[in-house]
Amino acid sequence: MVDLLTPATLLCCLAICARLLSYRPAPGARHRPGIAWAAWLLIAATGGQALQILLLGQRAPVSGWQLILLLILAVAVYRARGNLAQLFEGR
Repeated sequence: MVDLLTPATLLCCLAICARLLSYRPAPGARHRPGIAWAAWLLIAATGGQALQILLLGQRAPVSGWQLILLLILAVAVYRARGNLAQLFEGR
């Protein structure tokens, strides 16, 4: 049987990482160091997880719970158009 958990986790990680990397702030937007660090950490975590899955393949340690969390995070990041400040402010 084909395990779809690992490829789905990889796709979620790559989607989150790519969306955060492609975020461009609006002209005149404030720079907030705390939000920038949170974005950097999410990029590093999701990119690192994707790299681990690519290197280890089906042996990579992933779970269904992790996939659910990543799916929720991916939807939130895409709804905020990559703007983490919107997620923290609750707009």
